[in-house]
Amino acid sequence: MRFSRFLTAAIFSLGFLSFSYSLDFAEKVNVNLELRPRWEHADVSDNNLKDADALTMRTRVGVNFKNLFKVKNLNFLFEPWVITAFVEKYSPEKQGYDLIADPKQTRINQVYLSYKMNFLNFKVGRQIIIFDNHRFIGNVGWRQMAQTFDAIRLDLKPLKGLDITASYVFAKTGVTANVAGEGSGWVFAPHNTQIGDDVPVNDSLLLHANYKIKPVKMNLTGYAYLINGLHDTYGLKVNGTPVSLGNVSLGVWLEYALQNDPTLDSHENTKKNIKASYYYVNLKPAYKSPFGKLFLQFEYEFLEGADRGETNGFTTPLATLHAHDGWADAFLRYVGTSNIYGLKELKVGAGFSNKTIGNFLVKYIQFESDKDFPGGGNKFGNEVDLLYKRKLLKNLIFGAKAALYNADDEAKNAGVADKDITKYWVWVTYKWASK
Repeated sequence: MRFSRFLTAAIFSLGFLSFSYSLDFAEKVNVNLELRPRWEHADVSDNNLKDADALTMRTRVGVNFKNLFKVKNLNFLFEPWVITAFVEKYSPEKQGYDLIADPKQTRINQVYLSYKMNFLNFKVGRQIIIFDNHRFIGNVGWRQMAQTFDAIRLDLKPLKGLDITASYVFAKTGVTANVAGEGSGWVFAPHNTQIGDDVPVNDSLLLHANYKIKPVKMNLTGYAYLINGLHDTYGLKVNGTPVSLGNVSLGVWLEYALQNDPTLDSHENTKKNIKASYYYVNLKPAYKSPFGKLFLQFEYEFLEGADRGETNGFTTPLATLHAHDGWADAFLRYVGTSNIYGLKELKVGAGFSNKTIGNFLVKYIQFESDKDFPGGGNKFGNEVDLLYKRKLLKNLIFGAKAALYNADDEAKNAGVADKDITKYWVWVTYKWASK
């Protein structure tokens, strides 16, 4: 039996045993509940598969034992997730349908021990790790099951306004139930690994530092993500809202990153040759009117391709990719694994928020490659994304969104994102927490 499975079983038993004796085991027990039923429709053109429809439910229960053994700030979180399906006309639940990556499964998605001091937080166990806007490290929270990491995490606050995080990742648990065995080749990010598996990502190091510059309402961030067997990513970012004049404001996000051969190569299956850059510019002017907040969004994102004979271009395999490269997920596997031709994204969006009416967002994205395709051309296609969200009750939120991706004829020369994709979602989210 693998060590990680034994550890999970032991913690599972400890969790329920401690719940029964919580008065002695912990000074206080808090319970959190989240229910998210969601209908999703997916239609990928010309792939010989039927349109997919899924009605799934995420049930997330968290039990937080505080001040274990009467030690202040020593806590233990036990959080199982259950994904059920009521309409199963989708792959992988039924063959012959388009993919919707929400298979039925039950998992202890977070289970960790944490300790907090004035300047130091310590966390060990299976946990969600998110940095910045999820572009490099995220929880893939849009899917019903989240991505988590078996890790040791240290959070330091050595100076006022300065936050430093160091995480050592033993293994990754993705959004599906697939497991990569020892010695197997690299599998795409949604799959899972166990502690001790000889596969990339296991035994990686994530470093992140952020300094808040309060006078100008900006953040200065530096990071180094050393992904074992894949690549190193080093980057700098400044973001915030430096301009604010009455009801008018301007949000700014400027970021640059460089990706190189992996420093940690104990799980490297083939020798890598990687050198690619990334930059991101986001300007968000906003106006607070008597009727609500209006905003515009202008974004340009560049992920360099393998234009000098590299193994692959700039990739982000541990990201919440759905949040960045279009909600149709046309580039999900491409950006997560190869990005051979590179990717340039020009995004223009507009939104409106009102406490009574709700929140609206529309975004247009133009996708092009960094280098020309073998058969000529550099246009992938374009996409329109639409979102509406509204708070119905104190703990209940309604949401609906759509993604309409139109592939350009030139994309067929690349064999990437070369099919039209239409997706729709409708959901509600209910959250409750004990006091």
